[in-house]
Amino acid sequence: MKYYLHRILKLLTLLHDENGPLTSREICKQLKIKPRTLRDDIFRYKADLSANGVELQARQGVGYQLNVKDEDKYRALLKSLSGSEQRHHFVAPLRHDERVNYLLRTLLLADDYLKLDKVAEKMFISRSLLNNYMKEVRKALADFNLTLIDKTACGIKLSGSELSIRQAIARFFFYDDSHSDYQLERAGDTRRVIRELLAETLQENEWQLTDTGFQNLVIHLEIALMRINKCGDDIALPPQHQRLKARDEFHIARQLVQRFERVFNLSFPEAECYFISIHLAGKKSPGEEGVFVVPPPIIALFEQITERISAAFAVDLGNDTELYHLLTLHLTPMIDRLQWDLKIHNLLLEQIKEENVTAFEMAVLAAKTVCLETGLVMNEAETGYLAVHFALALERRKVSQKKVNLILVCASGMGSSQLLLYKLKQHFSGQINLISVVQLYQLNHFDSEGYDLILSTVDIPFPVSLPLLRINYFLDPAGLTQMEKWLNGARQDVHLISQYFHPDLFFTDLHSNERYALINELCQRVSSHIATGKDFARLVIEREQLSATEFGHAIAFPHPLYPVGRRTFVTVAVLNKPLRWDKQNVRYVFMLNIREGETASLQRLYETLMAFMCDGKKLKELGDNTTFTTFVRLLEETILQAEQQSDRSPFR
Repeated sequence: MKYYLHRILKLLTLLHDENGPLTSREICKQLKIKPRTLRDDIFRYKADLSANGVELQARQGVGYQLNVKDEDKYRALLKSLSGSEQRHHFVAPLRHDERVNYLLRTLLLADDYLKLDKVAEKMFISRSLLNNYMKEVRKALADFNLTLIDKTACGIKLSGSELSIRQAIARFFFYDDSHSDYQLERAGDTRRVIRELLAETLQENEWQLTDTGFQNLVIHLEIALMRINKCGDDIALPPQHQRLKARDEFHIARQLVQRFERVFNLSFPEAECYFISIHLAGKKSPGEEGVFVVPPPIIALFEQITERISAAFAVDLGNDTELYHLLTLHLTPMIDRLQWDLKIHNLLLEQIKEENVTAFEMAVLAAKTVCLETGLVMNEAETGYLAVHFALALERRKVSQKKVNLILVCASGMGSSQLLLYKLKQHFSGQINLISVVQLYQLNHFDSEGYDLILSTVDIPFPVSLPLLRINYFLDPAGLTQMEKWLNGARQDVHLISQYFHPDLFFTDLHSNERYALINELCQRVSSHIATGKDFARLVIEREQLSATEFGHAIAFPHPLYPVGRRTFVTVAVLNKPLRWDKQNVRYVFMLNIREGETASLQRLYETLMAFMCDGKKLKELGDNTTFTTFVRLLEETILQAEQQSDRSPFR
């Protein structure tokens, strides 16, 4: 019976991958069975399959085809069938991204070489299909500086530093939402003990982490225990580890390791103190009252960043003392992370990119500056966290500081909490007197006397003495309905927005089927109507290479790295069929150019574009009727709707 289940599971997987009919001969060749056996299997399981939301349709002269009627029942069936042969967090996957993650997890936990033929057999897929997935696997591993060693007689094996392997394990096991069962399994007594030992050690040394940094370090320590059990003392020291010995982080790490050795009755290798030191250096969060001396190289880097932003965006942030304070605090551990190649995970990245467009572009320019000045390359996650500080600075330029008493609990760090702080001030003019940012694990011991309200971006699992309001990181309207109504913002000016669009810059006949080829084609078409300069296409591509500008909703938003030319404009292209951009398919392309030395505020333009690009109904209408007249009408409708809702919009 078990073999029959294996065979029917492989049959379902084959037909699902084909996304069309397969002949009896093709199926039998893959399953290594006879046609009569295939017919018997289908007859035997016909009723059971139908009850589980799937039908195998037989068409004479065409073959067999899968017809899924209930996706949820079908996936539950596959998991049930797979469960008899696969461990719970290694169920043979079906979807593309699940298969890539399955391969990554398999490689990360493998002790020796893996033969790809056997891996393909366990996944019930062909070797040729597996080879396609391996291209994405290699790309994902490259993000952690990991490679695959390929030996003909042995198979493939993971190669890279211990720190890189651990970071990849954290990403694909602990931060993978589709495998929360694995996290829950491990979140028992061991994790509780780790939390207690870490909190005790940090408190004794007066060393503060954000809640996110604290949780990340707990995960690292959990992985450390797993790797020590697996590898023993055979764990290499990180490069240039001697530089860490004189730092406070090393002293704390050694103290923590000694406690772990006593509690877990386990001998830690010498390398472990250095790994923990690296994590502590990359996650430190000075307290609100802490004294922090900014190193001269960080001051110089801040000045370079603000000078480039001033030149590119005509926004002078160099005299913003709060930005100086927060950004230099952020840059110091960030440089440590980049130097030690310590990756961070940014769950807010897509939201930051969508809702803080100008701030994210400033952060991209800042990342470029960091690379030019230090030779260190920032990834998108780091860029996203920088954008939070610039979003805060932009909010501060619009809002005069007013006062009310609040406790703010924000798990993602000082930048996010400060951004929330100023958005609250914007909407509670004259009522803010004092705001204290408190980490969740500190809240129980915080003296709340004299405070009126607790605002928290995370659930608080214990009783509190003050009124509590649960909000998200970017203040959605639902949370704000419990507070005062928003102030009316400035009215949008339809004519002001419309001046950035022109029928000559609206295209429906582009033919390129690759991202960079399309950008080149679009830039050439634009240059026939506007003097963009010879570097226009190069700067758009250079910006695209730093961070893909796909936006969701089948939209891409390419633009030059720096303002160029003498005109600010938006080019719109509607493609005849979707094009694979980076990770998403794109049909609508909005290419923005800001003219060199632009001094006018473009906030209204950004807000209108964002609102339009997030409106699925309007995009569909544009896709059905691809004319410039239709586009302008839909854009003007967007502006009028924004006017009517301006007193509720959190991002005016």
